[in-house]
Amino acid sequence: MKIIVHIDEMAKWPMVLNNLNHLAQAYPAPNNQIELLVNGDAVMGVKANSKEAEKIRHALTSQIVITVCQNSLTQRKITTEDLLNNSTIVASGVVELVEKQALGYHYLRP
Repeated sequence: MKIIVHIDEMAKWPMVLNNLNHLAQAYPAPNNQIELLVNGDAVMGVKANSKEAEKIRHALTSQIVITVCQNSLTQRKITTEDLLNNSTIVASGVVELVEKQALGYHYLRP
């Protein structure tokens, strides 16, 4: 199973983290892939010093990758050095969503 979970609002972090936990339990590695795509205001949550950072670190497993939209970071003047260490940067969150859906990923937006 290939799943992309999308978050773009800070208020949705608790729900998204719960969803990631449930998905990781239901679809364990190595045969399943889960990507967490972060854009919009939600990028504030992946800053290493955010109040969500520890919960995000705890939720991530070997099968969950986190991707962050460069456009959203640039708009908010956030550098890649400000982010959690395991973040992967993509040029555009919306382009990432389209490309992953074209590859057969299931799209979840809580």
